[in-house]
Amino acid sequence: MHSPWQDQASGLRAMVAPAACRSVSFCGGRGGVGTTSIAIHLAAALAERQREVILLDEYTGLSNAAHRLRLAPRYNFEDAIRRESSLADTLLETSAGFSVLPVAARPQTLAAMNERELAWLGAEFEAVTGAADFLLLDTRPATGPGVPSLSLAADDVVVIVSERAESLTDAYATIKLLYTEYARREFRILVNRVDSLTEANFLYQRIKRVAQQYLGSAVQLRLIGFVPEDELLKRATRLGKTVLDAFPDAESSHAFRQLADAMLRWRKPEAGFENPADFVYRLVESSRILTDRLHH
Repeated sequence: MHSPWQDQASGLRAMVAPAACRSVSFCGGRGGVGTTSIAIHLAAALAERQREVILLDEYTGLSNAAHRLRLAPRYNFEDAIRRESSLADTLLETSAGFSVLPVAARPQTLAAMNERELAWLGAEFEAVTGAADFLLLDTRPATGPGVPSLSLAADDVVVIVSERAESLTDAYATIKLLYTEYARREFRILVNRVDSLTEANFLYQRIKRVAQQYLGSAVQLRLIGFVPEDELLKRATRLGKTVLDAFPDAESSHAFRQLADAMLRWRKPEAGFENPADFVYRLVESSRILTDRLHH
């Protein structure tokens, strides 16, 4: 029987050679588009492929990755910035083979760091992430002036969309803001909660037409695939597990594995970082840019 995943797999084989360490930001919008769930499950799928993965979690509260995976952090990122703990103390290991690093911090806190503090944080970050193949960033919605700095620091920006009208509106707002205010030109689109690659491509084409109409041809969008609506994924979340672990043969499990395989073939970003500490420098610099914008 013909599988829809064969269609998706054949449509996702255009990329080549991964970077030594790649940072990928996942941006969603309002209405529960599923950004955190996608970040968690792609981390698990990449870990299945024997990759070292750290999920950087910008959220706080009951909806963040740590809470969904039933993890209990003792320290947070600002504790480490204040040197009340080491950055390694904030790292959380999961049963799915990847780690979660809470990185929720006010941009003003990062922007105020002096060079000695920045060098210390860079060394701490390198010690924690030096062996990582992927840093996956679960970022807050980037639809207003308070755009999260992680979206600015990442090598790649993946915009998550669904069929809901507010999701499409927020996806365009994210692309417009990061392009017009922060000079991001390349965006990857991942469609969540649809039943086929045909439906995913329909939503992608809608966003692409609007972006090209109002922002011009300099903005480059690329569809990287879709994740189906899957009750087993919801059930796994309620169990505090990944769907790949709880229900390895679920439709969504197949989707995440194929998306992970595609990520391993992405070409190396032109402006990628060679040293993990470089990500911290980029993060702090983007926080300074953001803070300057908020003050003017």
